[in-house]
Amino acid sequence: MQRTNLAKYVLIASLAFLFVWFGVDKLLHPATWVGWMPGWMDGLLGMDMEVWLNVVGVTEFMLGILLLIPIQKVRLVTAGVIILHLLFVVFQVGWNDIVVRDIALLGSAVALLLLLLERKR
Repeated sequence: MQRTNLAKYVLIASLAFLFVWFGVDKLLHPATWVGWMPGWMDGLLGMDMEVWLNVVGVTEFMLGILLLIPIQKVRLVTAGVIILHLLFVVFQVGWNDIVVRDIALLGSAVALLLLLLERKR
């Protein structure tokens, strides 16, 4: 297997694992995560913070699962949505040790998108 393909599969597996884990953890342990949700979301569209946390948890879980589907367009779109999601997180969390992790994850998602686009040429 070429190193580029290996790198792509490592990124897919890593990001899929992370998003599935975080999504499930938000659903199982909401008290751990609710403090990271931006306050302005409470009451948005008539939903309280706990409901939004469930929406985010299910979304993250689904993004992780979608990355595992071996269809190029599905992976491309999913990587793009993950990038947008992480950009939102980075701009909402503020500067701290957690956002440093999220910036690294954002870089990983961008790298994955670039690797997925490389194959399309």
